[in-house]
Amino acid sequence: MAIETTLQKFLHAFDQGQAAAWVRRIIVATIVALIAMMWFVFKFNGFSVPDAMDQAQIGRQIAAGAGYTTLYVRPLAMHLGLARRGSLDMPLRDTNQAPLGPLLNAAVFRIGGMNFAFSPGEVVSSAERAVTLAAFLFFAGSLVLTYLLGRRLFDPTLAMLAVGLFILTDLAWRYTFSGLPQMAMLFFFNGALLALLSALEAGEAGRRIKSVIFVLLASLLLSLVTLGHGVGLWIFAGFWLFAVAVIRPRWLVAVAAPVVYAAPLLPWAWHNWRAVRNPFGVPFYELYREPGADPLGFIADFEPILRFNARDFLANTGAQAVDQVSHLFSFFGGSFVAGAFFLAVFLHVFRRWQPAQFRWAVLLMWFGAFVGMSVVGVEGAVSVNQLHIIFVPVLICYGLAFLLVLWNRLGFEQPLLRAAFLAILYFTAAIPLIGTVFATPPRINWPPYVPPIIARFGEWVGPNEAIASDIPWATAWYGGRLSLLLPQNIGQFEIIHSEGLLRAPLVGIYLTPFSGNQPAYSRIINGRYREWSRFVLREIKQEDLAGWMLRSAVNLPIDGETIFFADQPRWRR
Repeated sequence: MAIETTLQKFLHAFDQGQAAAWVRRIIVATIVALIAMMWFVFKFNGFSVPDAMDQAQIGRQIAAGAGYTTLYVRPLAMHLGLARRGSLDMPLRDTNQAPLGPLLNAAVFRIGGMNFAFSPGEVVSSAERAVTLAAFLFFAGSLVLTYLLGRRLFDPTLAMLAVGLFILTDLAWRYTFSGLPQMAMLFFFNGALLALLSALEAGEAGRRIKSVIFVLLASLLLSLVTLGHGVGLWIFAGFWLFAVAVIRPRWLVAVAAPVVYAAPLLPWAWHNWRAVRNPFGVPFYELYREPGADPLGFIADFEPILRFNARDFLANTGAQAVDQVSHLFSFFGGSFVAGAFFLAVFLHVFRRWQPAQFRWAVLLMWFGAFVGMSVVGVEGAVSVNQLHIIFVPVLICYGLAFLLVLWNRLGFEQPLLRAAFLAILYFTAAIPLIGTVFATPPRINWPPYVPPIIARFGEWVGPNEAIASDIPWATAWYGGRLSLLLPQNIGQFEIIHSEGLLRAPLVGIYLTPFSGNQPAYSRIINGRYREWSRFVLREIKQEDLAGWMLRSAVNLPIDGETIFFADQPRWRR
């Protein structure tokens, strides 16, 4: 009798949709797990984004008890530090990277162990796998929050469909395995959106105190987003404008939200101020860069002329805004459903007040992010400055709702046609991911990275010595040695060495296709590497090095396309 009762309860639950909902959730979880396993086992070949390596080596410094310091030295940061204090503390305080990524990496390294060595035949370190595993957990948590947000804005079915579309977004997986903190930022951003929606609902119900509390919670979560990247300040600006306009009492929101938002940011701002007399750190001085100037070349200048020119700033910002718009589709992960959000905002009248009002909050925050990214520039679809990805889930929710409404207006009531329409949406969203599935990635991210070879610098260079390189983020991460970004000219390199500014002798220069594969005339002979052109183009002969501080040279893998200049044949050790 008990068995029959249990069976009846199960059938009733299935009829009411509860069992069917859990089946769908299990299917979604299985798909996520399978895609993740594919990436872990077959697709992940190590970090390829410079900022990911930079944040990883800072995280290692924190985990080792060296504080928020860096082994990657930028000549511009040296100039600013010397101007501020007259000398440099070693290890050098990092004032370039936002702290969220390094702090999370430090926690991962402390939990997972401090073994950063490569085993024989290994090309991806266990530390990199640990970082990506943590990012995957944030990604999975973000899917849950996306579902909760979509369910409250629309309905459970649309929420599940939107989650499915985001799962099939190839760009989301690329960020998960990039080593960048965007998935953690996405998790906190989705939490902030849920808190803001709760504030709106509490305000509508007349619970003003509860509404303000949720606004403050959203402010705190947006502060964590800003700890991932300074552009979060612009996102908060959009959030604050919306909250002050909608949430009552307005005066309390206007005052309390910025206070709660700023509190977690103060230690970071103070850290930067102590190092370079600027709460925003080295990235602030990008505002001084001339139009068309190479950003990496700008921070490689040890003797810069720092003059703010409003015309240059506006020219840079305008050019970067136009470039951002031209690549917006790729920044949305190729999701035209996410792009349909903008049609939903201006062309659709929502019947329920929640999505109708909430869309303006999303639009204001996205526009704030767009302005911020126009100021700092976005280098590519997967880069540290690209924050469109954290908006994609909520944009998909709105875009999907708009497209489904349009479909319903066509009057096609056959379930098969509706299923076909959804299948088309899913297939188009999955096209980049399908390409990734069937592509065979290289074993390593060459050019220019050969991690096991770069790791050898940990043996060839002593802990109290330093090298310069065109990829110092990689030599700092894989080699674990103090690494100077190749200065703008040879004179600056010699001054840094002769005056002992690094408190460690510069014993080598490591050059790779990162510089060598640049256009020969525009970027090398007459560009960023013009002072180093003979070195970069491999025109320096052994006899030319006689009498110079670096008297030896050797070509290194792959196919001799990298070269190491050193004070002695260190590779023979």
